[in-house]
Amino acid sequence: MKAFALGLLVLTLSNNVFADTETRTYKKVSATEATVTIKTEETDGTQAAGYVDAQENEKFINELLKDPASPLYKIAKEIENDMCDAESTPDNSWIDGCGEVTITKEVRTSFGRGGWASAGAGYTFFIGFTSDGTGRFFDVSHMVTIGESADAQTDDNGEYNGIVLKTLSLAEIKKLENN
Repeated sequence: MKAFALGLLVLTLSNNVFADTETRTYKKVSATEATVTIKTEETDGTQAAGYVDAQENEKFINELLKDPASPLYKIAKEIENDMCDAESTPDNSWIDGCGEVTITKEVRTSFGRGGWASAGAGYTFFIGFTSDGTGRFFDVSHMVTIGESADAQTDDNGEYNGIVLKTLSLAEIKKLENN
């Protein structure tokens, strides 16, 4: 039993030592889009679908909510004005005596794969308002979809060159009626 445990420990540690390492560089490029450049140690091949992992989604959504040019920011401010006739501050999202704009966690609602070199997914979440008071009611007003695509970059011979380019985009905002 001790030999088995020792063997398992050695196998686990060796997998960690030899595991591929990667670096990710995130860059917001517009009010609706960001890119992530992923450099991998492995250059012999990859599966782009492995990088469709929602790892940067929260950062992307938070940046859109802080960018006055972003449609998501504009909707959040519209909701605040409709519900409170006031706006939150960057330091405090809660409006005293009224409530705050709330965003649900995103759920992957689609996934597609185009061979080894490309893949993508859609994620949907809701934005609404949580009212102050004993009930703290959440009233959803919009459904938001963001897209995530990953494309393995290739050299002139069509061989993987160790870089995966990922794009995050604000795909759709739909106002929900009769809420």
